[in-house]
Amino acid sequence: MKNILIIIVSLISGMSSYLIAHKLNKGTVVGSSLTSLVGALLLLLFFPEYGLLLASACSCASYAGMVSIKNASNYLGMAAISLITGIIFILAQGSYIGVGGRLGTIAGIACLIWIGIREIIIKVYIERE
Repeated sequence: MKNILIIIVSLISGMSSYLIAHKLNKGTVVGSSLTSLVGALLLLLFFPEYGLLLASACSCASYAGMVSIKNASNYLGMAAISLITGIIFILAQGSYIGVGGRLGTIAGIACLIWIGIREIIIKVYIERE
């Protein structure tokens, strides 16, 4: 159940940050900080057992939502990045606890993985035609 919640929170957080930053034109810092703040408050209130973990996942995915619109030009791309962020967050739960930059690194890796997947799709399916 915990991992499903992490994936759901990651999808909502990443998409919210992206929407605020790029579609509402408020900027990436405002998008990420607003998403992290509201998400953390709500998650700690409604999920006391997993609240801190889910708040961390929320912040992590909000960092992924800071991706350039060039690298995630639509909601599908951002949803993929958010999903990848959640998966990496789950896999890295026990690694480097307390080390600064961990959540941002996870978000950055997720963005790079998406860029790689997107380039493979372009090369295999689009350039073939």
